[in-house]
Amino acid sequence: MARKVRPTIPVLPVLGNLALIRARERAAPPRMAEIQARLLRSLVRHAHARVPYYRRVLDPAAVAALRDAADLAALPVLDRAALNAVPAAEMLARGFGPDTTRAASTSGSTGVPVTLHYSERDLGHLRASYLHDLLMSGLRPLDRIGYFRVGSFRRHRLERFGLARNVHVNTSLPVAEQADRFLAGRPTFVAGFPYAIAALVGELERRGVRYPHAHTVVFGGETATPDARAHVLRYFGATGHEMYASVEAYTIARSCPRGALHLRSAEVVVEVEHDDGTVSVADGEGEILVTRLRAEAMPLLRYRLGDRVVVTPDDCGCGVLRTPIVRRVQGRPDDRVRARDGSLVHADFLAYPALSVPGIRALQIVQLRPGAVEIVVVPAPDAGPGLPETVRRAVLPAAAGFDVTVRAAEAIAPERNGKIRLVRRR
Repeated sequence: MARKVRPTIPVLPVLGNLALIRARERAAPPRMAEIQARLLRSLVRHAHARVPYYRRVLDPAAVAALRDAADLAALPVLDRAALNAVPAAEMLARGFGPDTTRAASTSGSTGVPVTLHYSERDLGHLRASYLHDLLMSGLRPLDRIGYFRVGSFRRHRLERFGLARNVHVNTSLPVAEQADRFLAGRPTFVAGFPYAIAALVGELERRGVRYPHAHTVVFGGETATPDARAHVLRYFGATGHEMYASVEAYTIARSCPRGALHLRSAEVVVEVEHDDGTVSVADGEGEILVTRLRAEAMPLLRYRLGDRVVVTPDDCGCGVLRTPIVRRVQGRPDDRVRARDGSLVHADFLAYPALSVPGIRALQIVQLRPGAVEIVVVPAPDAGPGLPETVRRAVLPAAAGFDVTVRAAEAIAPERNGKIRLVRRR
């Protein structure tokens, strides 16, 4: 029988799962593949047996034949629109409902927010997974963790002893209020949306405030310019790490000591759907499909997360993580611009040449009309007046068929959740 979700975070399940996750992450690649395949088979069979939606759409023969991640291609893909169209009760496993799950919604940066449901066992594992990532990024027991995100976390009992205390900085608030909350909470470990953290740093600098108390910053939720990231780390005098995560899958990849973004292959299966419609397991360029391996209440098989990525085999040699590497998260599939002929083209062909130019704190591409875009850049203080022209020259070789103008701005307005969209349509 499913257990009710508790009002506070129980500590013992987190600690037990933490030991399990730590051991699995250290497994050699052949052992990691065995763990992933075993968890995947169990998840798919659970979804087919107990979730009404998957009972309806999955081919029993494909379920029976599934042995590892390569066999997932025989199963259908689930995207946000389809997930929202299915009644919640049909996505929940038998025995789970409002009293035995906790709901969490995505930030809506894709334009299509979705709501997920987690059981107490799901949450125990996910919390442990996230805690493990923070610990591996440098979290210390007595740190105060400043989370830059819209929703807050529930309290855990160890906070009363001063361990891993949470300071929630709501990124939907004006930056001045975020700064007040940050200074009141005095976090020593910072995690969240890069541009929200960068905006906070700008506000603190405007106030003339020095803040040397944060030793680590973990960036996640969006891709920031190199200059914005470096500016944040210089201001705090902190070490930087990166996590690629989502509400639907939690941590998909985490940076190692060398900075490579390694997949969490014992926690998720990643497939890459290429532009020609073919699919590879954790390899190549295209849209990412994610299957979270621990999900008893609401499994999501081959979920189209909405990001475009480049994944390659591991060549890092860090000795800490030995899984494939996410080289780039190139933005959402809807971060596209329309060409003169009406076709849609991913905007990364403009963004990446532009981001190769030093001195850009933030960037956004504005679609003016089909075949015409304006690139808005926020220059660093020492960038100089020639930055827009330098950016224009950098993107022109890749921008055949587009009229490109570049404009400098003091700031780019974020979305309501605190993120900055790569493409905006006028």
